[in-house]
Amino acid sequence: MNTTITLLSVISIWSIAVITPGPNLLITVQTTVNHSRLAGMFIVLGTCTGTMIWAVVGYFGIAYLFTVSPWIYITLKIGGGSYLIYLGIKSVVSLYRSTTNMNEAQCKHKKLFNDWQKGLITNLSNPKTAMFVTSIFVSALPKDPSVFMGMMSITLMTSISLLWYSVVVFLFSSKTIRNQYERRQNWIQGCASAAFIAFGTKLIFENG
Repeated sequence: MNTTITLLSVISIWSIAVITPGPNLLITVQTTVNHSRLAGMFIVLGTCTGTMIWAVVGYFGIAYLFTVSPWIYITLKIGGGSYLIYLGIKSVVSLYRSTTNMNEAQCKHKKLFNDWQKGLITNLSNPKTAMFVTSIFVSALPKDPSVFMGMMSITLMTSISLLWYSVVVFLFSSKTIRNQYERRQNWIQGCASAAFIAFGTKLIFENG
């Protein structure tokens, strides 16, 4: 199989997957508009770290492990879904608290690490991603892909995620978007909370 065609297939499939709205997009937008462009970028870095991890395990065929040991998949689903529900509830609670923290600069580094961690965990919370990534390697790559092709695919997938979510951060950190958000902050945050809870519930109870 031609290497260029193979990698173009990976790019096409993964690009569609990345731009499809889901928890990763939601946490990126929410953090950016609630805090700052920098905070949003650390969410993106966490998300991309998760993408790299899923791509690596997908390359090694973790879907087979899920098939052989279904309890691992179920455990990850329940854990991941519970985390998304937690994010939704936490967002609801924050609506009733003061949103201003004058000491934020004092713990800036810790907060940025927490943003990275949040992006990472949100990405890793859905084990279906591993199944999807594995299906990309199975459908787009030859039966025994070389290490070079595998590493190129992982690099491309991570780069696409970084590019897309960075664009999202820059769009939603614009002054126009921020002004619109401030006018409808409670309503938007309420919808985001409901979406997180819905994503988490769907992940836990969805079959397959």
